[in-house]
Amino acid sequence: MFVLPCEKCGGRLILDEISTMAEYAKDMDYLVDEIGNLVEKSIQKYLIYRCADCADEQKLTYKDWETRMRLKIAKDAMGLRKQIMFSRDINPHTLDPDNGLEYCGQCDGYDGEGNCLTDLVKKCTIRKK
Repeated sequence: MFVLPCEKCGGRLILDEISTMAEYAKDMDYLVDEIGNLVEKSIQKYLIYRCADCADEQKLTYKDWETRMRLKIAKDAMGLRKQIMFSRDINPHTLDPDNGLEYCGQCDGYDGEGNCLTDLVKKCTIRKK
């Protein structure tokens, strides 16, 4: 299922056809061809999405939507790979937080900003693949 999260609260964005139609109606400079069909290039390029939780409204083109969806899927895949590594390859009892943090950048890290414990960077399987 293609569920895009709201950037404001993380809720689910839903296509708001009524708001989109109302916004389109404000600027109806559409062109028609010789047989009366709308010329696609004259139609607005965005759709309006509304958050099911916080009601935040966002105008997104398909390109914007697709980019955000790819980023979401990549982040989820990175998190899954990190979970697999911790459950299969890393013994948390061998990590000493007193050895400090080191920036790796191969995932969002131990701290959520790309930094991992130095002991973890030495054993990380994400980095080596």
